[in-house]
Amino acid sequence: MLEAIRRHAKGWLAKVILALIIVTFALFGVDSYMSGDKSGGVVAEVGDVGISREELTREIQAQRDRMRETLGPEFDPAITETAEFRRQVLESMVERRALLLEAQKLKFLAPDAYIASLLGQIPAFQQDGAFSQPRYEAVLRQNGRTPAQFENELRQSFMMEAITSPVSLAAFPANTSTMQIARLVAQQREIAWADLPASVVASQIQVAPADVEQYYVANRAKFTEPEQIRAEYLVLDINTVAAGIAVSDQAVADYYAANAAQFGQPEQRSASHILIAVDKDADASSRAKAKTKATELAKILQKTPERFAELARTESQDPGSAAQDGRLGSFGRGMMVKPFEEAVFSMKPNEIRGPVESDFGYHIIRLDDIQAAQTAPLSEVRAGVVDALRKQQAQKVFADLADNFSNLVYENAASLQPAATAAKLTIQQSGWMTARNAPPPFNHAGLSAALFSPESIKSKQNTEAIEVQRGTLVAARVTEHRPARLRPLPEVSAAIEAELRAEASAQLLAKKGEATIEALSKGNEMDLNWSAFQVVGRQPSAALDAAAVKAVFRLNADKLPAYTGFARPDGSYRIVRVSRVLEAPALDPMLLASIESGVMQAQQRADMEAMVALITAGQKVKIKPDAIEDR
Repeated sequence: MLEAIRRHAKGWLAKVILALIIVTFALFGVDSYMSGDKSGGVVAEVGDVGISREELTREIQAQRDRMRETLGPEFDPAITETAEFRRQVLESMVERRALLLEAQKLKFLAPDAYIASLLGQIPAFQQDGAFSQPRYEAVLRQNGRTPAQFENELRQSFMMEAITSPVSLAAFPANTSTMQIARLVAQQREIAWADLPASVVASQIQVAPADVEQYYVANRAKFTEPEQIRAEYLVLDINTVAAGIAVSDQAVADYYAANAAQFGQPEQRSASHILIAVDKDADASSRAKAKTKATELAKILQKTPERFAELARTESQDPGSAAQDGRLGSFGRGMMVKPFEEAVFSMKPNEIRGPVESDFGYHIIRLDDIQAAQTAPLSEVRAGVVDALRKQQAQKVFADLADNFSNLVYENAASLQPAATAAKLTIQQSGWMTARNAPPPFNHAGLSAALFSPESIKSKQNTEAIEVQRGTLVAARVTEHRPARLRPLPEVSAAIEAELRAEASAQLLAKKGEATIEALSKGNEMDLNWSAFQVVGRQPSAALDAAAVKAVFRLNADKLPAYTGFARPDGSYRIVRVSRVLEAPALDPMLLASIESGVMQAQQRADMEAMVALITAGQKVKIKPDAIEDR
């Protein structure tokens, strides 16, 4: 059982938990999560559990941080400032809370051994390939969290997996559907085409000055240049501060000496066991029966210890370790349930002890090996020590700098120079920008709103120091301003006339193309310059872009030849003749596997959405009208 739990920890969940370590965000224990925030400001209720505005704000920030970490330079903060984004985050919180309530109702609770096994598989908590309690605590401490908070998050993950995995595991692809889709995907069609150029209708197009003026009046917003500004700005960044901090050899040595356990591997022990399983809530008779059997096995092994592997395979009720002669591998303190751990860490090599009672039943334990605690030499961990010291010092230095920076920006509203001088920063200059196309860091909603406010534009004074992301402050001031202006008609008339001509040409060509297709479908010969025949598949090519492929393969080919048409980016209209349909003589196994996977994933998503909707509908959900307002 214990080994089975350990193997289970190697899947996607361990990777998810590692990702949670990488991205720092606030976590709440199961108790606080399930009881909700009682401090007021509730924006939604799920059953008797409330979701506060503060919780929603924290979760929005957490989602924003994860997106920034995942997308890097491609991340657009504007997406996370919309009401739609806030709505999606709130809905996901409601659904998650409904699932957790249902899991709690069904008593899907993670045993301590499961949590210990998960922790042992997370690389961030390992030293020399093995779980390290000091490293575990140090990593969490660096991220502003406690073991209790993190372990409660693991328990939540277990509850979520327990309630959702039956649905995802129940999905399976239908062979008939998979084969039908595969045949359609592999199908090819023989085509030829003829293009109707825009020139064939050019003489029919008339655009009068009145048409241009009418279009101009109806679309004034389209010809209005938005307000633009140029700005100068300062960026105070904690990473830059850290990089500039000098760390002495003595400080490195002192830190290493004071935190030696963090850089070492604590004592590890290897053990094997035979488990006679019995539920902790079982009646006294059942427990006595299990204990009697375990006691008999322990007596046999005391006389014939060489039979341990044999009896583990035949008698142990932990299928994972039984298949391995009872071996559980190496583990440190804090990774096994307490009675089991206390026994193992008080034994001598090759000693057999039992029965030892735990929540899983009764264990007969053999201690196989002891790996003494080790400490990595300073030379191997020096870079990590220097980085840790820099981060420690940077936190304090940055906090002091940030306070002074904010004060100087505010007190010297007409200039950024005093703040730049004090923080040893260089004033940077932006290009012309609008509120909608502002580049980083001005694409932060708060900074953009402050900089483009009428007051900032009029006074050209500093904005306050605004945190655009964790550990980065920006202050800016407008240096130049261009008000919004409506471009005069003479300036845009040529572009309007060209657009009107293009629209008219597209409409006339489409009508001519549709009439030609109708005539061809009736068997009438038309004077068209057809291309050579070509066999095409569903992949876009030089001959057919994605839109053209869609048109060709949507065409009903029951009666051939068949015809379809579509407008092309160059303004022409292409008529396509499908003369043959070629079915694949054999289906590629890789294609079948890919389609099968895609069908199953789609089915899993649909089933999961249905289950979540059903469970959520079973809870009494209330969302306040102003829940997603940005405050």
